[in-house]
Amino acid sequence: MLPTLTWSNRQRSVQVDLGKVRDIVQAALPLCVKKPRKRGMVLPSEVEITLLGEAAIAKVHGEFLEDPTPTDVITFEHGEILIGVPIAAANARKFHHPVFHEVALCAIHGLLHLLGYDDLTEKERVIMHARQEEILKSATGENRAVGTAVWPAKQPEGRGSRGTARQS
Repeated sequence: MLPTLTWSNRQRSVQVDLGKVRDIVQAALPLCVKKPRKRGMVLPSEVEITLLGEAAIAKVHGEFLEDPTPTDVITFEHGEILIGVPIAAANARKFHHPVFHEVALCAIHGLLHLLGYDDLTEKERVIMHARQEEILKSATGENRAVGTAVWPAKQPEGRGSRGTARQS
């Protein structure tokens, strides 16, 4: 059974097409649960996804992970995903795609953390990032005919670690 996703936008600094984000993440949800990193891992019955501004995400990052800098996504094991939208927007500019795409990617990243994926070592980071990119491509329809994808099909190479954090 798939969890209920509850969304909250508590930031106003960056305009985000939350409808597109929700559509992508909803399409990605069954793909995420299909291959948990650890056998037997399941998502909580409800996952809360909150969009935050730079100061708010930095405060949480400092309080729970002892790093007072802003980050793009923080995942708590009880089923809460916090997305730092200004950081996600900066990443979207860096990788040349829409903000809604990057916010959706952050949500998928958080869902994968809840399913046992991690990015603390280079080996695990490569595995996790490959999985999230695979899911995102499928959820957005990137492999469909030209002109039918949710976001532009061209995606830059070399996406590296993007400063994500996870509450253990």
